[in-house]
Amino acid sequence: MTRPILALAAQVVLAILVALLFGASWQAIVTGSTSAAGAEAARLLFLFMDVGLAVWAVILVVLTVRRRTLPGVGATVLAAVVGVVLNALTVLVVGTLQGEGAVLFLGFALEAGIAFVLAVLLSAPIIHRLFRPRVKP
Repeated sequence: MTRPILALAAQVVLAILVALLFGASWQAIVTGSTSAAGAEAARLLFLFMDVGLAVWAVILVVLTVRRRTLPGVGATVLAAVVGVVLNALTVLVVGTLQGEGAVLFLGFALEAGIAFVLAVLLSAPIIHRLFRPRVKP
């Protein structure tokens, strides 16, 4: 069971790092400032995508424990999309309850969510190749 847990940890870390890289690249293009791009990407990912990251991680943990192996690439990406959708709904509800910032907050959440899904699309196949089950002769 150690190998699937290591694969799960590697999947989570790599996806977050790649999402930060995508977010920072996008922020550098949009703002023209490379010095603040990394901090803004981290702010968007961890402040406006926190629920989605948690939902994604919980789904992966549950699937890994039940199957005793890391879920496939399709299940990993589907879990990321579910996390992004639930996160967007949460941000929309919280933004609406707080007042006028719902649309702005939803834009931030969708920006972070897109970077995250792209990161999972890129990182999931890499992790699945690296942690492919061993075939016994």
